[in-house]
Amino acid sequence: MAALLVASCTVGPDYVRPETPVPESFRTSADQPSLPPPPTRWWTEFQSPELNSLVDEALANNHDLRAAVQRIAQAEAKAGVEAGALLPDLKLSGSGSARAPKGGVGSVQTATTETERSDRTYQVGLKSSYELDFWGKNRKAMEAALATAQASVFDRETVAMTLVSDVATAYFQYLQGCDRVLVAEANVDNMKRVLEKVKRRRAVGEGSDLEVASQSAMLSQAEATLPILNLARDQQFHRLALLLGRAPNDLKLGCRPLASVAIPTVRPGLPSELLLRRPDIRKAESDMVAANANIGMARAKLYPSISLTGERGYGSKELINVMSPISMFWTVTASLAQTLFDNGKTQSEIAYYEARWGELVETYRKSIFSSLRDVEDALSSIHHYADRDEASTQRLRHAREAKRLSERSFGIGIIDYLSVLETERTQYNAEDELVQARFARLTAAINLYKAMGGGLEEPPPPTETPAAEGPKESTDANG
Repeated sequence: MAALLVASCTVGPDYVRPETPVPESFRTSADQPSLPPPPTRWWTEFQSPELNSLVDEALANNHDLRAAVQRIAQAEAKAGVEAGALLPDLKLSGSGSARAPKGGVGSVQTATTETERSDRTYQVGLKSSYELDFWGKNRKAMEAALATAQASVFDRETVAMTLVSDVATAYFQYLQGCDRVLVAEANVDNMKRVLEKVKRRRAVGEGSDLEVASQSAMLSQAEATLPILNLARDQQFHRLALLLGRAPNDLKLGCRPLASVAIPTVRPGLPSELLLRRPDIRKAESDMVAANANIGMARAKLYPSISLTGERGYGSKELINVMSPISMFWTVTASLAQTLFDNGKTQSEIAYYEARWGELVETYRKSIFSSLRDVEDALSSIHHYADRDEASTQRLRHAREAKRLSERSFGIGIIDYLSVLETERTQYNAEDELVQARFARLTAAINLYKAMGGGLEEPPPPTETPAAEGPKESTDANG
């Protein structure tokens, strides 16, 4: 009954999730509102065993993720500190004291022996103290600490989700660099073959020094792009090593074609699922829960504080008699304290936490709308980059045919050398653009999974939460 009485007098407010309108479907995929949500291990949708291995290693060894785990441990320990105030503390104590003269400093010495002149006391016992949480101050503090600990868990999920997307992006950038280097090297080899043809034509009087100089300049320009492409590829390799928690010398990667990576099917899910899947949104809500609890903790300070202290043990003036039954003693003390004047300190603390709540509500709403924008951007990117990829494939097919016909025509003297140079440049640009278009489609898929919160764990089942504006006052705040 006492516990129920204490619980009934808890000072509000009760947490209620702020109302935020969420559309029923995404604008870009309004014609397919029932598509399933993204998978939790979404990176496996690319069907790349090497990528799967890299992600698993990063999740195990990445230093940022390990630091996030330690932040969770810190928050849980802090919650344990706050929870300790909900139960009485018990201490074992022992003491011994002596003073002379017995009457205190300045008294007259009349005794003849040291024992008669001094006052000795020996004591051992158990002491307990407890603050009655009549207004819920300690429980609100624990609630705030638990919400902060939960926020640190969601923060770790955000770090993990960002880590996985960074690993996948860096890996695809590395493969893109490999493909672009191969395209550039093939272009250099082709230009060298054409240069030999031009030199032979000049040797038999069918060509000119201008044609030789022009082809040599084009060859030098193509060779100059190779170091830049190799540098970009190496930088992504080094970035991958950092994400995996390795030294670059310890990482071994092959150069697989970017085309060997599968482009997953688009499955955006529903906008309402963002509230359950996106760890940044869930962290923002946990921050609101903590701020709401802090309001109740601050308001509880306006009410009296009731404390109980008890002690039981043994005490004697003779050490040999300390544990004797006749030396047993006990004390019980109850105290009540009420702040009458603190120059507005408590009211200012309440105002601070209420303003903090208002700030976090706006942050929460912004995170929802930002997530909607992220998904819409990713869906649009997937749609338009797919069109670009198809157009780039067609362009490359035509460019290769044009290059083949120009070389044949140039060999029999039907066209001039400038036409050959133009078809060479067109084919190289088309091949390089196709690699970049493929990478753009893969990146758009990564961004969609990240925007939808496709993380490591399944989200909890949805719970019905009343939608209201701001903290709601408890109806039994006055006990």
